[in-house]
Amino acid sequence: MTKRILKNNQNPLQLKDKLDEFLFNQIANNPDYQTWANEFELPSEISDNLTKTLRDYQINAIKHFIYTYENNGLEGIRHVLFNMATGTGKTLIMAALILYLYDAGYRFFLFFTNQTPIIEQAIKNLTDPTFAKYLFKKQIKFNNRHIKIRKINHFHDADKNSDDINLMFYSTTMLYNRLTIAKENSLTLKDFENNRTVLIADEAHHLNIETKKKRKESENKEINNWENATQSILNANSKNLLLEFTATVDLDNQAIFDKYKDKIIARYDFAQFNKDGYSKNVSFLYNEETHIADQKRLLIVNAVALSEYRKLYAKYTMNEIFNPIVLIKSAKINQSIDDRTCFHQVINSLQLKDFEHLRKIDKQENPLIASMFAWIAENLSSQKDHTGLLAFISSIKMHFAEHNSMVYNSENKQNADKLSQLDMPNNTMRAIFAVNALNEGWDVLGLFDIIHFDISAKKKAEARDIQLIGRGARLKPYKLPRNYKKDDMISDTGEFFQFDEYKRKFDNAPQDGGRILETFYYHFVKTGTFLTQLQEKLLDKGIVNQGMQKRTIYLKPEFMQSATYQHGFVLVNQQEYRKRTTADEVQKTFNHKIKADNYTVREQALSDKQNNNNDEQKFITDIKLTTEFFSRHMIQKALILAENNFFRFNNLVQHIVDLPSIDYLIDEYLPQYDIEYSYSVGKEIYNLSAHEKLQLLVIGILPQVRRAIDKNMPIVTGSKVFRPKPLSEVFKAEKNIYLVSYQTPNGEEAIDERGKAQSTHSNETLRYDIQNAEWYAYSENYGTSEEKHFVKFIADQIDKLKQKFNNAQIYLIRNELDYYIFNPENGKRFAPDYLMIINDYDNKAFYYQCLFEPKGGHLIAHDNWKQEALIALNNHSEIKFDMHHYNSDDYKDYLAAINNQGYQEIKCLGFKFYNHDNETEFRQDFNAKFLR
Repeated sequence: MTKRILKNNQNPLQLKDKLDEFLFNQIANNPDYQTWANEFELPSEISDNLTKTLRDYQINAIKHFIYTYENNGLEGIRHVLFNMATGTGKTLIMAALILYLYDAGYRFFLFFTNQTPIIEQAIKNLTDPTFAKYLFKKQIKFNNRHIKIRKINHFHDADKNSDDINLMFYSTTMLYNRLTIAKENSLTLKDFENNRTVLIADEAHHLNIETKKKRKESENKEINNWENATQSILNANSKNLLLEFTATVDLDNQAIFDKYKDKIIARYDFAQFNKDGYSKNVSFLYNEETHIADQKRLLIVNAVALSEYRKLYAKYTMNEIFNPIVLIKSAKINQSIDDRTCFHQVINSLQLKDFEHLRKIDKQENPLIASMFAWIAENLSSQKDHTGLLAFISSIKMHFAEHNSMVYNSENKQNADKLSQLDMPNNTMRAIFAVNALNEGWDVLGLFDIIHFDISAKKKAEARDIQLIGRGARLKPYKLPRNYKKDDMISDTGEFFQFDEYKRKFDNAPQDGGRILETFYYHFVKTGTFLTQLQEKLLDKGIVNQGMQKRTIYLKPEFMQSATYQHGFVLVNQQEYRKRTTADEVQKTFNHKIKADNYTVREQALSDKQNNNNDEQKFITDIKLTTEFFSRHMIQKALILAENNFFRFNNLVQHIVDLPSIDYLIDEYLPQYDIEYSYSVGKEIYNLSAHEKLQLLVIGILPQVRRAIDKNMPIVTGSKVFRPKPLSEVFKAEKNIYLVSYQTPNGEEAIDERGKAQSTHSNETLRYDIQNAEWYAYSENYGTSEEKHFVKFIADQIDKLKQKFNNAQIYLIRNELDYYIFNPENGKRFAPDYLMIINDYDNKAFYYQCLFEPKGGHLIAHDNWKQEALIALNNHSEIKFDMHHYNSDDYKDYLAAINNQGYQEIKCLGFKFYNHDNETEFRQDFNAKFLR
């Protein structure tokens, strides 16, 4: 078994334990933050002005920043670090923070790093609207004002009459020289004194030259280096900010550990990135050194075959355009040209026999490759080409022709512009030859195969190899067709596969051929200890998993023979557009307090220099959205200007369905807000100019109104009407559960709690004999510790339930993503962990579907919306047997048959979260519904 080599014989858990003290954990574990984060939505100024949708972990990082700023002011965020793994979208977080800080009054942003390719990429991402990966909307709007992104070289290049976002880009070398070498029109510290600036440092670990040095206390001489230069800029103005971004923080270095303990505001490593499903699966395809003579030919054939299969599978099965890249990594620069020649000789002479090695790969060992030839035969074969391989070879020769390949290294960068186009649909480049020039700063998601051409027996797995594989391991997003293999799915709920565009789709179906679109292959010749070294280093970084655990559960024969399984049903609802607005929704949306306390931060009347010396005393008063404080015309104008047309009637009426007019909003709804207005001397509400009042409405108040409407009156909801669906169609006789195993800090394979059977569990407090529990539908329970505690709770209550519901059939069913409901509040879909069916089949007095969700304490606040949705079912769900929008005659007949069974009462019941440490609250809810 592969084990991690620990530094200095330290306890492997020591660092993990110490991380609890770090800023990002202090924030995440703060109950006040958890409550705030559960309610808070990112400002629309961020979401409306980005071209990409922020992922959950990116939103969490930004929330950490905003929460710290709002609670601790500038001091809390003056110098922070985002420790985010390569490929997690650090630049998108930068773009979001630029928008947020622009809204807080910042106009100058300086991006710097140590590598020119990263700077060039950042310039395109942040300033070039013609670039396909440009991160901002082409028209950035703040309250109907168009804002431009300007790339400047110096502060005096900024248009003093504009209110735009000004971005400067420097290498660390250039920035240092500009500051330390006197030159006309060069940057000076004086520039940073007079202009509030946000410093954005990418690959920020390079800044820590001074911190890493071991100095004696008597050594007081200031050393000129990047770290000191950066600190000088930061300290030049009390409102300057330093935002560092890096995937690498050497926390084994005590000085670095101490420096960043209170500065790492967000942390998301590759192991978590992988675990959350955002990365490709990384696999090895290697040749044994002594077995095959022509090693390079075999490596090339294997890589191009998998690459072309991937392209064709995406096109014909997924209706997606993939142009997967093969990177050929040569040992030396002067070998790249020769390797390119060799590569195309192989392509031009490709024959059927070249695939023999791949065809011999054992199906059990690698089902993905084994299924490739069956797919080719099914989709490419003809009368003259029964295997389809002749057509496959023709496709390879066409797409891997010499004009579709390029060499790129430190001596040959003439194709640099093509690197940024590799993920474009019209890209034809398929093979790239390089040594080390692409290890860092290369942004391509279509990299699926790397051929390592170093076949020497002494080759070692180096950090740059790991870095390059890490770049290739980022998932290329694609959409899974909604009808993908629908007939083969365990149920038609769509939950057997993952449909999130940005996540792996087939973790629950590892045998599926679609995994070729989310699998990265590293091709090499196995010599010496190279493979072992590679595995150790990749495991250590979380880029590869220890393995895949498969668990299979079966419905017990007794349950399958029961009337509940054969004739029973589950109750399902649908997504729908909002149909009505309730008084309760109006109350929650409009009858609460708004704090307009950010206006003075955004006020631009004072220069930065004046602001630096102006610590204003704040006062608070209560105001209303009425004509006492704002003219009617001003409120009308603000509604037009604010939030990018959100308050236009044709949009509002989709949220507030029965809204008769904008005048009604102004007269009846907006005056309900209690507004706590924070102001400085001279800025009392009655002293504000008309322009200032308009800005207060547009910037300080109406964005909060929008968020309240979005949250409490979303356009899409879940229906409160539930209809029956055959239980036997949803829960099948056999269910496979696939669990990825991960490495523990000491290098051992982690057996996930979900992979442990409850019947034979080593922990007596979790162990329970599932096999002999006739009320438990499946043969075994694989779940979290919280879920196992829940099953034991039900076991303790089952006799009472049987006594209460005499002669009824009672079954607890584990829901492994087979059944789901839509939240009536906002239409979000989720799958409760357990269903209990209480079926009075003989007397037809009642049929109860009970939904349960065990939840760990650390997730209760985050997932509270699920609990609210479950509780709402008890009083706000309705069972119907009409057709609604269904057109199927079979389903119509089924509904009629269920209706004719004549149940006197059918209910869908939802319960509060079960939490073992706070079981009393759940027990009270359980008893109130069942045992009283």
